[in-house]
Amino acid sequence: MTAVGKILVFLNLVFSLVVGAFVIMIYLARTHWVEEYKKLEARNAVLVASEATYKSETTKTQQDASAKVAKAEADLKNIRADLQAALASNKQLSDNVSKLEQKSTKETAQASLSVVEVRKREEDVAQLRDTLKKETALNTTLVAQNAKFRDEAISATIEKQAALGISKRLEEQLQEMAKDMARVRTGGGTTTARAGGKNPPPESVEGLVKNTDASGLMTLTIGSDAGLAKGQTLELFRLNPAAPNQSKYLGTVRILEADHTQAVAQPVGRLRGAPQAGDRVASRILGS
Repeated sequence: MTAVGKILVFLNLVFSLVVGAFVIMIYLARTHWVEEYKKLEARNAVLVASEATYKSETTKTQQDASAKVAKAEADLKNIRADLQAALASNKQLSDNVSKLEQKSTKETAQASLSVVEVRKREEDVAQLRDTLKKETALNTTLVAQNAKFRDEAISATIEKQAALGISKRLEEQLQEMAKDMARVRTGGGTTTARAGGKNPPPESVEGLVKNTDASGLMTLTIGSDAGLAKGQTLELFRLNPAAPNQSKYLGTVRILEADHTQAVAQPVGRLRGAPQAGDRVASRILGS
């Protein structure tokens, strides 16, 4: 029940009481007219005052109720406005969620494509690694073959130079022998063995030049334990794998002295270059 209804009920009650009072007053008036009339007047005045008070309170209550209704309507309007804003915000959020879902789906698809691309790149890298491994193995083989060919070229160069040197010395020996034969025919003398002839060791011998001096003598890293003996000859040559064009045949050397681990040698004739530590000596060059 509202406040207005309560007030109306209260007013009806008041009016009922007033009517009852009037009935009583009439009844009392018949019996105690004067006194009762005065009392009724007093009561009536009280009731009038009470009615004025109740009317004032009712007016105030109505005003308060109107204010509350107006406030409630304003609050309701604000709530409706907030609800509309919330609905708009909810719609915006829904749109944003939809866009995010579409973006997420697109990014997921792109991520899948990226994974496929990465796997493809990994396969390409693996193939490239296999190819690089094969190329490296082939390159290593080619380098080994190149080194072999270079060594063979160096050996061929040395062999050629040695053959040329031997050919030249044989030509010189033939010329000397022709001169000796001419002397024998003219003077009846006998030929003697030339001191400059070669006398290689019977077995294959190889060693290095340990050091040299200004007179041309050189110390070798091999001696009698390797099969060397005084008077034997060795071929002197130089190898330079880093610069094959610097490898060359130098000439022949003769053993002057030999102990167990080293020997002293001197050049036979004129060498093609000054000997130096690290040069090689051998009883023959590539089977020459």
